[in-house]
Amino acid sequence: MKTIKAIALRHLTSEGKILAIGHAETPESMYGNPQLFPSMLPWLFPYGLGGIGQTEHKHKLSSMMHKRHLLMYYDKRFQKDPHFPLIAFNHEQMKEITTAGYLTAERKSFHDITDRLMNVNLEVSVRLDKTNDRGRESQA
Repeated sequence: MKTIKAIALRHLTSEGKILAIGHAETPESMYGNPQLFPSMLPWLFPYGLGGIGQTEHKHKLSSMMHKRHLLMYYDKRFQKDPHFPLIAFNHEQMKEITTAGYLTAERKSFHDITDRLMNVNLEVSVRLDKTNDRGRESQA
């Protein structure tokens, strides 16, 4: 540990470069946060404008369509950026998974639904999958 501290001190005293990444006490939300992308990628959003989900776009453009529009921007800065396409794609996947994985059930039938989910006959699902595969092969 002393060696690591000495190396770090020598680096700082010789005017070596450092990177500090700040963070807030509460994490940023992906939902309803139009400043998320401008704060993550300020070089793509001058003056913090044009974030996904801003009030100017509300009910006019979905987040996926807005991301698609940005990727087709005239100067191609969103396409050429190594981070934007990956982050935008990951956010869409996380939103879809969250939505798809959300199970709502009335309180009185919740126990029955969980029993059905836990007791699914896997052999039947495998047979159904094989039947679907054969159907796709015959269509091709």
